[in-house]
Amino acid sequence: MDFKVDFGPWETIFSGQTYGHEVEIVSNPESFFLIIIYDKKEGRNLGAIIEGYKAYYAKGLMESFIQTLPKPSFGIEKTNGEKTSKIFFLSFDPFYVDFRQEDYTRKIDSTIRKTEENASTIIDLARASSVDLRELSTVPKAEYAPILGDPFTMKALISGQNSAGISKLDISQKTPIQEENFPLIQLGLSKARGIIKEPSENLMRTQIIGQGNALNYGIYILSENFLLENIPIIVFDSNDYFSGLGVSSNDSTPLKDELVEFEPLGFSVRKLSAKESIKISLKDTDLFFVLELIGLQDPEFQKNLSLFCFTVRAGTPEELIQKVMETKELSDYEKMRAERILRIVDKSFKGLFGAETPAEELIKEIPGKVGRATVLDTKRLLNEEKILFMHTIMRQLTKNVSQTKAINCVMLMPEAGLLFEQSSEKASTTIMRLENRGLGIVMGAEKEIPEGLANTMTAKMNIVSGKDVAVSIRGKRNYRVMLRPSLSGAPKI
Repeated sequence: MDFKVDFGPWETIFSGQTYGHEVEIVSNPESFFLIIIYDKKEGRNLGAIIEGYKAYYAKGLMESFIQTLPKPSFGIEKTNGEKTSKIFFLSFDPFYVDFRQEDYTRKIDSTIRKTEENASTIIDLARASSVDLRELSTVPKAEYAPILGDPFTMKALISGQNSAGISKLDISQKTPIQEENFPLIQLGLSKARGIIKEPSENLMRTQIIGQGNALNYGIYILSENFLLENIPIIVFDSNDYFSGLGVSSNDSTPLKDELVEFEPLGFSVRKLSAKESIKISLKDTDLFFVLELIGLQDPEFQKNLSLFCFTVRAGTPEELIQKVMETKELSDYEKMRAERILRIVDKSFKGLFGAETPAEELIKEIPGKVGRATVLDTKRLLNEEKILFMHTIMRQLTKNVSQTKAINCVMLMPEAGLLFEQSSEKASTTIMRLENRGLGIVMGAEKEIPEGLANTMTAKMNIVSGKDVAVSIRGKRNYRVMLRPSLSGAPKI
């Protein structure tokens, strides 16, 4: 592929001829496949027909689910006599791009982005149909290799394609971290007063087990370390604990006593209060989940209303009610029931829905050598509101952020435990999708997080007492550290 498309890196996995046309298939680490059928004349590529497919590992009755979808898709199922594998492909309609136009890649980028935005909703709708769709990066390769490694799959992607020249498909994995390539910032001191430093790259996926201010303090120190490495952060704050990030510490003596090489420092902070300066859009929520939160237990109705919401793209319950009343696809009884339930949603989460803050604003980098903290104030929210707010912000970022080297952000959730208490499976799936976009995640909880999600973490910190923390980094020996004093504010322990 001689042109550059976003959402890379892209790797050529097939190049050949079909019906006299030169064809190339490329894929990225997120298992998105682009089919490029070149329009060639006199040895020059004038343009190409572009087709795209996002692959997911599937469990359940995939065939019946596909029949209900309003979006292009197909599935492949294969058995070796003992074990059956299924792959679901979410696709977009093919289109032509003219290489002679300066911005011809913009349409490709835009179409991929829209497909990715639709993906999270499709996965939630699949769950409502008892079909489990998972990112390929979250399942063992042995589960999907029988299909993606089969030349017939390429034939399915390219109708009538001869199998000459099909190369081995290899889903790329992240290379081990080379610590010498990253700056080291002090976490604290050992019991022997040895300085303990850790590259923030090792802490980009961290679970912190503890409670109260001791847990908050651990997340606070990680926040400062990320910001010192010019990594923007998003932190959910329910008690103004992180508001001090914007103010320099008043006392430099503890920093000197504990051998910290930095002076007191206040960081750039943007504070957004839920319901006031930041709202969530119904377009970004899992409506099926929203209806579960208000106590509804009617999977068929929840699925149908979620599909309708996905189609009309309403931003608030009031907007969705209006669309419901205007449609001819529902009976009068169904309209009345939907209206009544959506009124309950609006009342239960009053003031939470509205126009969303663009994802680009939440992860925006600023000029300079330190990162910006976006503090999302949730202290006025009830627990169910916090759960929906955190869940939806993650979904919004997942839909709007591609996995590229340009993405440079960490999300910190001191109350991630609330998500697991409400729905362990749903929380794990949502967080792993965000990880697959390349964003860092730091989660605070009072007890162990689900095993599947824990396996994606690179670090684990257990609060022993106060600043005393046991640290486990994947691939390294475990150690204890007394966390350093803060550079900013005056966080309590």
